[in-house]
Amino acid sequence: MTRSVSLIATLLATLLTGCQQHPPANDQLDAVLWTQTSVEHDLLFRQVYASATQHLDRALADPAWDALAQAPRALHGLPPALIIDIDETLLDNVPLNARSIINDRPYDYDAWYQWVDRAKAPALPGAVGFLQAAARRGITPYYLTNRAPGQEQATLENLRRAGFPIDSSAQILTAGTAIGGCQASGSDKTCRRHWVGTQARVLMQLGDSIGDFMATRGSQQAQLDAARPYFAWLGERWFLLPNPTYGGWYSAPYQGREGLSEQQKRAFKHKVLKPQY
Repeated sequence: MTRSVSLIATLLATLLTGCQQHPPANDQLDAVLWTQTSVEHDLLFRQVYASATQHLDRALADPAWDALAQAPRALHGLPPALIIDIDETLLDNVPLNARSIINDRPYDYDAWYQWVDRAKAPALPGAVGFLQAAARRGITPYYLTNRAPGQEQATLENLRRAGFPIDSSAQILTAGTAIGGCQASGSDKTCRRHWVGTQARVLMQLGDSIGDFMATRGSQQAQLDAARPYFAWLGERWFLLPNPTYGGWYSAPYQGREGLSEQQKRAFKHKVLKPQY
């Protein structure tokens, strides 16, 4: 009997050791952990918004200052404006990701829509102060977001509750908005950016994805090449914020094929890693 108990204990210890060595993977765990617990995350946001604030007066004073990646256009007489993303740029939605991790469940898009409708996402560090500084200078923010059409009112309520300056939901342009005779597909913000450019002189763009600044497609190298002419605008007219939890890069290794299992997606991610040579 003693020997049987000993064997069972050994077997359990072996199994537990194996579990410790190979825990179930959640690819967002460390990203969400860093976002929610690191002082570096908060300091980076404060740093970016402080730098953007310091450039407002210079941008206003230069009548040729323009932050849109498009052909030169007539700027005379256009009022000053900003183009700014909302999610993970102004508002913090990562608690929703954290809940999925804790519940060991995939990301739930129905839960996302409910979260938006609650209108209680908190402001990210430095964001409110920056937009209030812009408002004091008469600069109008246009909020370009890939939230779903129909969620403008909830988004307006959330932005106001968090302290952001906004006059009406007309400043919120959601995904697929048909505007100025142009309607881009999916998350592409090109049409919305160009429309704002007909209404205002865009002093700055701020976001957490390269797609918040210009239209890009293809590989990482192709996107870098497309952005190269605007490298000098980084930290001056374009202000990019860190988001390690989601974005186009996240599904790029498996080309957005959502029908794949988590194991298959993870295998594709492994293939694009660059180990030591």
